[in-house]
Amino acid sequence: MNKFLKLLPSYSRVLVAVLATVGLVGVLPVSLAELQTGKGCPHLGLIPACHVVSVAYGLILVSVIQNRFWKYGLFFWGWVPVFFLAVFGSGLELLGQDACPKTESGWPKCFSSLILASVIFLPLPINWFTKKSKKTIF
Repeated sequence: MNKFLKLLPSYSRVLVAVLATVGLVGVLPVSLAELQTGKGCPHLGLIPACHVVSVAYGLILVSVIQNRFWKYGLFFWGWVPVFFLAVFGSGLELLGQDACPKTESGWPKCFSSLILASVIFLPLPINWFTKKSKKTIF
């Protein structure tokens, strides 16, 4: 069990990197459609929400790949908008409003983003409680 706990931080970095990449790959076509047609995603004032989410998933990915002192800020600046936009969009979808871009099968992409953001966050508390040194989150 002790060997597993020592390996957990490196596994969690890989998990977060893979999930952030999945999120980025999922939102990039929506962002490109928004750039081409102007109708790819909802807007937050003048800013398309899909662009915010694209940048946010990128920040999460960069925070896991690099090992600098500011990686914690990058992670949270990426995770917070993804999570809260997904919660807000999912809530609107559940209330019957057409708030999120859909997949070809009709599944709102904000549901997927909410699941991804939730799973991306899970390694953090695990690492906080399993590490003796709190120098790194991942």
